[in-house]
Amino acid sequence: MPLTKLNFQPGLDTENTETGAEGRWIDGDKIRFRKGLPQKLGGWNKFSQDYYVGAGRALEQWFALTGARYEALGTDRKVYTYQGGDNQDITPIRATDNLVNAFTTTNTSANITISDTSHGAILGDFVTLTSSSATVGGIPATTLDAEYEILSITNADAYIIQSNATATSTIGPTGNCTATYQLNIGPGLQTFGYGWGSGSWSASTWGTARTTSNVTIDARLWSINNWGEDLIITQKDGGTYEWDLSAGMTGNRATIIANAPTTSTLSMISTETRHVVLLGTETSIGNTSTQDKMFIRWSDQENYNQWSPNVTNSAGSQRIAGGSEIRCARPAKGTILVWTDTTMQSMSFIGPPFIFGFRQLGNDCGTIGLNSAIVIDDVAYWMSDGQFFRYAGAVQEIPCPVLNHVFDNINKVQYPQVYAAQNSNFSEVIWYYPSSSSDQNDRYVIYNYLENSWCFGTMNRSTYQDNGVELNPLATSYIASSTSNTISQINGLTAGRSLIYKMEDGVDDDGSALTSYIQSGDGDLADGEQFMFINKVIPDFQNQTGNAVITLTTRDYPYGNSQTGETLTVSNTTAFVNTRIRGRQSNIKIENTAIGDNWRFGTLRVNLRADGKR
Repeated sequence: MPLTKLNFQPGLDTENTETGAEGRWIDGDKIRFRKGLPQKLGGWNKFSQDYYVGAGRALEQWFALTGARYEALGTDRKVYTYQGGDNQDITPIRATDNLVNAFTTTNTSANITISDTSHGAILGDFVTLTSSSATVGGIPATTLDAEYEILSITNADAYIIQSNATATSTIGPTGNCTATYQLNIGPGLQTFGYGWGSGSWSASTWGTARTTSNVTIDARLWSINNWGEDLIITQKDGGTYEWDLSAGMTGNRATIIANAPTTSTLSMISTETRHVVLLGTETSIGNTSTQDKMFIRWSDQENYNQWSPNVTNSAGSQRIAGGSEIRCARPAKGTILVWTDTTMQSMSFIGPPFIFGFRQLGNDCGTIGLNSAIVIDDVAYWMSDGQFFRYAGAVQEIPCPVLNHVFDNINKVQYPQVYAAQNSNFSEVIWYYPSSSSDQNDRYVIYNYLENSWCFGTMNRSTYQDNGVELNPLATSYIASSTSNTISQINGLTAGRSLIYKMEDGVDDDGSALTSYIQSGDGDLADGEQFMFINKVIPDFQNQTGNAVITLTTRDYPYGNSQTGETLTVSNTTAFVNTRIRGRQSNIKIENTAIGDNWRFGTLRVNLRADGKR
């Protein structure tokens, strides 16, 4: 018989059976589709060699007025800035206390009890001790002066830290110092609350722990926005802060915006009017108990210190309807798009006296988290619960042939971690999400919005920023078990670090092999009427470096056992490979395993010969 081409449609398809997906790809990892052809994803290398405390939850990059490139990273535990290799911890300061008789030590122990009345700290908070007055328990004052992670909370007036030196005597409380407390850390994960108030009154006996809960404790997330060359930073369900770049990097921490609401879900900048907008915020400024998850406030134009409306400013507020909480907002041309748990709405500048007007754009199309939506060329794309949507003048569900692959294996409790990103060089929207067996993002699904194709894979990324400021996209990876040294010495620091990677950089995984593969569905050989014998394979690759491995697998029937034929290793000089493979149906798998391997697959041609009907 003449040579037969094995043609495949672009994109992965998991909605059909393996036989029903004839002519389609059904599985893959670390691959993408471009111009209809599958190819290996680009690699990555460390953008910064430094490790950062906690899991990345927000990443922003911008140009200063001088043209210098800056990055900001918010984690569940800290906030950092980066510029040209210089990292700084800009986590806001919660309180500074001058302590008297502060230290209690125990002989042969590195643990130190710190006495501070109504300290307000929680387990895992960070405190910096300075101006220690004397050696305590054999530990010099210069050693006591350091940053610490709080090891345990004794009570409301005392806590324990771990020094990097061991006491030689039991002493205290004694000695004076100044304790500077950073903003309380946030939960690393979305959890359910089982304590007081988590259920209805008198539902069980006193002291019996709840086994179910309707109370959700939100993970620590951030909104980081550019205000010129400065930053407006909002902690989810917390305060809003400013970071003034003109004060430099060293020792310059974010500070609270004094007159702003103290509890908000997120912040946005109205790019056309320069209002700071706080969503899911307080109906009474400064009263955290009045936080309304559907209430919106905006500052005076060009003045984020003025939030109380009067006849001489454009500050204001509005409660929107349609849903129970605002979850996400993104700027678009002439408007701010706002998502609740059930609806999509717009917030547009209309001028005095109302300043902003609101309009509902869609129902039953809410989003699942703070970072689950993105706007590209005035088209919005977002992940909902069990669906993907887009908005380009009207809300539309995006047909997705890998929907079951994503939502049958996703950790819904950790929906707030879902992170939507754009890779503009490849016309892609990427959603990073946690699989059902993971508490952190470990999967991705890619939608090519120009070619309307989908693919998926495994990857640990918690944030992502497209290229523009930097020449490559940047993304963070969280390593829960890492105890690597961070940008500064922190005594008693527990595990959990993030790295920032430069994406689409080379073809490897930061110096290691980046393995990838793609697998086709089963296709009939000569319509499956009779057994066929494959005796020659002619590969077709573009931009190939190193080797690619082609595996042909055959079946006699859809429910029959698969029979792996031959594993063919091909390079860019391989003209053809002789084979001895027999069956009614066949699928192919293309993969690579070595450092430096790269490939883009074209059309496979095989030589078939009839081999009987039984």
